[in-house]
Amino acid sequence: MAARYSLGVDLGGTKIMAAVVDVATGAIAGSDRKRTRAERGAAFLLERLGDVIDGALAEAKVKPSELAGIGIGAAGQVDRAGGVLISAPNLAYDTANLPLADALRERYQVPVALGNDVEVAAFGELHFGAGRGCDNFLCVFIGTGIGGGIVIDGQLYRGATGTAGEIGHIVVDAGGRHCGCGHRGCLEAYASRTAITRTLLGELQRGRPSVLRELLSKGPEPGPGSAAIRSGLIAQAVAAGDELVLTTLDEAAEYLSLGLASAVNLLNPRRVILGGGLIEAVDRFFTEVARKTRQAALPVPAEHVEIVRAGLGDFSGVVGAAILGASASRPGAA
Repeated sequence: MAARYSLGVDLGGTKIMAAVVDVATGAIAGSDRKRTRAERGAAFLLERLGDVIDGALAEAKVKPSELAGIGIGAAGQVDRAGGVLISAPNLAYDTANLPLADALRERYQVPVALGNDVEVAAFGELHFGAGRGCDNFLCVFIGTGIGGGIVIDGQLYRGATGTAGEIGHIVVDAGGRHCGCGHRGCLEAYASRTAITRTLLGELQRGRPSVLRELLSKGPEPGPGSAAIRSGLIAQAVAAGDELVLTTLDEAAEYLSLGLASAVNLLNPRRVILGGGLIEAVDRFFTEVARKTRQAALPVPAEHVEIVRAGLGDFSGVVGAAILGASASRPGAA
């Protein structure tokens, strides 16, 4: 009898989340999450992965032997066949060519499959989220970076080298800001939560007034070199009408809409699914991105595209990764 559960891992630059998922329904049986702490290196990252997986298994009361498989969605370029993380600008400095699948396969003795993080999130949305019943859509998640997954005729489109969907590296300002990928002017350098954080912290250091000063003083929040101010704090600042935060978010929405409009013009999707903490937490940000995307895109595709939030919210990645992991156990699975 086929195993009922699979385990999905969403490995991002800010957090690692794992969940035991009922692959027939998409229901979460148990989950755990921790901050990635990417600066501590690859060895720490692998140990952290194990800790989060163990936490999810414990909450679900499921043993590794009861899993159909483990799937990982990693924030970076991946070798799916070899289960290797090739490069990840938003993860640890020494994670290049990291054999993630082998490490987890050895530890848990179950089949393991690896994919890009937003690619597997799109997979989750296709099966159980906002992509159900829609054969052509673009899924974009805004977090530490910005990633995309493309579904065409009900299938994930990966491109000639398996790297399709990197919308975060569309150039929106030629010769502009440095990006973590090594190039300049990428969308990710202007509209990711990392970019928004850098702008906000830079303005605070210059003495700009903001309610963020008080909010940041109440808890362990990031300093100048950190990757993220929590989305919840940004949402509080928006609710308070904070001018700095509103201006910064509107600027990020402008850049994000340029990238999305270019993708809408190129792919002509029926639906654009947006996810990530800021999209979930800040209604104004989502609304402005949707409005400006339609303004910037060509009239015909703009009129017919639906722009919606991810249906699975924070669980898109782990659900999609779990489905990927379950497929790894089947003979002949891709």
